[in-house]
Amino acid sequence: MEQLEVGLEAKRDPRNAPPTVFIPQPQSVEDTGVQSGLLLDLCIKCVYFAGRPAARQIGNHMMLPFAVVEELLDFLKREQYVEVVGSAGAGEAQYKYALTVKGMEKAEEVLRRSQYNGPAPVAFEQYVEVQQRQSVRGLRIDSATERRELAHLVLDDNTLDALGAAVNSGRSMLLYGNSGNGKSSAAAAIGRMLPGQVLIPYAFEYNSHIIRVFDPRVHLEIAEETEPDRRNGVDGAPDERRRDRRWVRTFRPVVMAGGSLSLQDLELRYSEVSKFYVAPLQVKANAGVLVIDDFGRQLIEPKELLNRWIVPLEQGVDHLALHTGDTIVMPFDLLLVFSTNIPPGQLGDEAFFRRIRHKIEMPDPQPADFRRIFRHVCESKDIACPESALDYLMKKHYADRPLRGCHPRDLVELLESIANYRGEKAELREEMIDIAASFYFVNLQ
Repeated sequence: MEQLEVGLEAKRDPRNAPPTVFIPQPQSVEDTGVQSGLLLDLCIKCVYFAGRPAARQIGNHMMLPFAVVEELLDFLKREQYVEVVGSAGAGEAQYKYALTVKGMEKAEEVLRRSQYNGPAPVAFEQYVEVQQRQSVRGLRIDSATERRELAHLVLDDNTLDALGAAVNSGRSMLLYGNSGNGKSSAAAAIGRMLPGQVLIPYAFEYNSHIIRVFDPRVHLEIAEETEPDRRNGVDGAPDERRRDRRWVRTFRPVVMAGGSLSLQDLELRYSEVSKFYVAPLQVKANAGVLVIDDFGRQLIEPKELLNRWIVPLEQGVDHLALHTGDTIVMPFDLLLVFSTNIPPGQLGDEAFFRRIRHKIEMPDPQPADFRRIFRHVCESKDIACPESALDYLMKKHYADRPLRGCHPRDLVELLESIANYRGEKAELREEMIDIAASFYFVNLQ
């Protein structure tokens, strides 16, 4: 079963993200870069499932302009697979189509080959080209951007500098430290630091095989009304054609995979029923960030998981096998982040960690930082935070207990729950602190 989580904790303003590459819409079947037979099959399936759709509806379903759909329908009419059965309005784009008897037989044949019935795919070669143009390699973030995106965490300057250097390197990184010190939050924030919008195809075609890529759980689509007017061609050349709708404009993806991750989740998923593929996690994360959270707690050994990434990390490509035995050489263009609360010495040896370029410890907060986090949490919830209450908390409950970055949030939320149950106003006073602490902390001895 696919293991995937969305690592987006805050909305990102598209106005702050520079436009990505522009791909004009195709004007003919040849312009699509995809085999005409595959597009004809998709057109037949669209008519089959929709009943009596208008040509414009078919175009909207396949994400193709009317000029291309018209070319497909003209061929299907000549072959007597479809016929015009009415009109939804003025113009040929409003003509309604239905399958003939011959067309119904053809549809059954087409569905036996593949049941994919979504937007038309793009050519694999074009996918590779676009990926190269929106690569994470060479992206640069500055200190101000990093500190803005990590403002919800209290981190020392050394940790912030190490994170910034790791992101700018475009290499793999390991975030390690005790549980609750912000490793997962920092990893998710890395995705928000990366500048620019990217284009993600609904699917691409490789040797007549369709691989679905776009996943709304991962790819945060930017609404049409927020997009800038990009009716210019590539590299600024004048071009009045609209953009190719087979590509979705999104923020850079952030994919978080947790403890149930397996090697199968990193391979193409093929259904014997639907007869098409779904891209694995690392392909969905291309041009963005892939976080392996709880590293070392997966069902497979850490070394085995890391060995899976040796070639991709060193060569920038991944090899994915089709059920036919063919292999796709896929771009591997992402920031790979391992996050763990297991001591590194229990995960591997020196050779193991040499393959991970950056190793960054997320330390326990110092007492002054811990107090700062507590004050910030209380302020966000409009709860007074007197120094006397913090002094009591530190003396009574942290004399022999390590500090963790998540404790202030968890304790204040518990305190709120207790106050709500009692019908009282949440206050940071000694009695409430003791009750929240008794609920939260457990004697592991």
